Amino acid sequence: MAALARAGPAPLVRCAQKDELYRGGLRNGAGAAVHGLAGSARWLEWRREVELLSDIAYFSLTTLSGYQTLGEEYVNIVQVDPTKKRVPSFLRRAILISLHTVVPYCLEKGLLHLEHELQIEADRPRTQPNNLGGSCRDRTLVRNWIQKQVGELSQQQKKTLLQIVYVLKQCIPLLRRLHLAIFYINGMFYHLSKRITGITYVSGFISYLVTNLLF
Repeated sequence: MAALARAGPAPLVRCAQKDELYRGGLRNGAGAAVHGLAGSARWLEWRREVELLSDIAYFSLTTLSGYQTLGEEYVNIVQVDPTKKRVPSFLRRAILISLHTVVPYCLEKGLLHLEHELQIEADRPRTQPNNLGGSCRDRTLVRNWIQKQVGELSQQQKKTLLQIVYVLKQCIPLLRRLHLAIFYINGMFYHLSKRITGITYVSGFISYLVTNLLF
């Protein structure tokens, strides 16, 4: 097993670009279907959720099922766990997909709703009561929960939390750029989710042996 060859940065970049291309096609197809069935208003409202479900479907049919993604097939690479001798376990692959798709979505939506509620609280006159039940019907459960938690904070806590949310929204893109810069330095872990799970790639004929003998 010492002959296993680690995939270089060039195949990883081409793989990510190819996967992004196919994911984009799947997203567009799903979006067109929702637009045709439910109309433009519903499509705009659920666009981000449709994209999330499309990404989950793509990675579930490939990575989670134990197959290469179309991008991995294109450059002839295969995923391996930190030992570099076995393909990742089902649990590790599931965590990878969650970190790559669900976690960014939840973080984006959570910060967006939290900032929205904090901004409303900051703009509301102090003498105006905080009506938690008036608009519950047109809110999601997550937004209702966030609104309830924000309503229990003091004015100073709300201001501090609003500043923290602003800093986080600025830092997340910077973290992604920093991670990408580190990738171009050491040539490993193009995606942050793979760095967290420790999943790397082997390439060439060896990847064929790993796929057929070790999986």
